[in-house]
Amino acid sequence: MYTMCMKHSRRTLNKERSRRSILKASRKLFSVQGYDETFIEDIADLAEVSKATVYNYFPDKDSLLIGIVEEVEENIEDYLENELSAETNALDRVRRVLAELVFASLQYPDLTRRIVFLNSNRSSTLYGTLSEIKALLHKLVASAQADGYLTAEVSTDILVDLLMGIHFITLFQWTGEDTPSVQEQQVKLDRLFDSVMDQYLCPASDK
Repeated sequence: MYTMCMKHSRRTLNKERSRRSILKASRKLFSVQGYDETFIEDIADLAEVSKATVYNYFPDKDSLLIGIVEEVEENIEDYLENELSAETNALDRVRRVLAELVFASLQYPDLTRRIVFLNSNRSSTLYGTLSEIKALLHKLVASAQADGYLTAEVSTDILVDLLMGIHFITLFQWTGEDTPSVQEQQVKLDRLFDSVMDQYLCPASDK
């Protein structure tokens, strides 16, 4: 029984490792070669797996994009559960999770722009792909409102839309030859976050 459990655990670990390798190769190739110019064979070669293995996890290239988004979501959830588990300031949790999303997106700006565009295209298989990220932000913002950091007079949906707007600003403006350093990005993001959210802080709350 112990041996069977060990084999099952090892098999699960290998499957997860293969999936992560495929996604890592996809991110790199989509960013360097372009989405349309990258083929499943290229991804399989870079990930050091067979073409059949790639198709076993991801039936087409769009499903790879969905997998990339899901991996970002999983990483953010892990960050929230582990790194921010002791953070008692609900507004700071919102700020830091947004920063995590922004910096993950800026690693592959062209690829993320494509995902953002397809997310809003009703005819695309990626339509609504960012809904889980928005749902996570919605939960965090609602918590900040319930704890008295953000006003409840403005709907949570509007505040989430503003946060997503900050994300899109960074994605479409902070790239190119004049891309700021990570430290400069953090300063700019904090400044942008404060300028947008300060007007929605609870007046009596100086937390």
